[in-house]
Amino acid sequence: MARLGMLYAITDEALEQLKAQDIDEMYDYMLEEIEEELFNTPEGFEINKAWEGVQFCLGKGTWNEENKVPYNVVFGGELILDHNDYVISLKKPEVIKDIVAYLETNNLQETIKNNFDKISEEEYTLPKDEDNLTFLLDWSEGLLEFYKNALDKELNVIFTVDI
Repeated sequence: MARLGMLYAITDEALEQLKAQDIDEMYDYMLEEIEEELFNTPEGFEINKAWEGVQFCLGKGTWNEENKVPYNVVFGGELILDHNDYVISLKKPEVIKDIVAYLETNNLQETIKNNFDKISEEEYTLPKDEDNLTFLLDWSEGLLEFYKNALDKELNVIFTVDI
């Protein structure tokens, strides 16, 4: 139950190998094969526990995981795993193009600052204070560059978290 969120930019081949795994093995496969290879590379983006707050801020203070921009920037997307508290969602290159366009037009840092106070304390699992706002801003820095890299290389992006 670490709740640590990661985004990985992966090839079509890696995506097919991931999807081919048994539902009980998919998350472990992701950890052993994808995370092992891509962590601390331009194809890996660690968002830590900030993913939840960023997701709320993208929804203007409400939780929304629809597979459309802006809700699919972090958590939302095509759900390929939601099993035993493990989640993996997918954004394909055509969707990544829309995400990049959104992030180029809407500064994520400003979106977070403008919507942080709108998050319900009852729904949010982290402390809602200035330190947490700074935490969200720090861990989401560089998300546009990550998506631009994925778009340039025509990669898919998966978001992974153990809830």
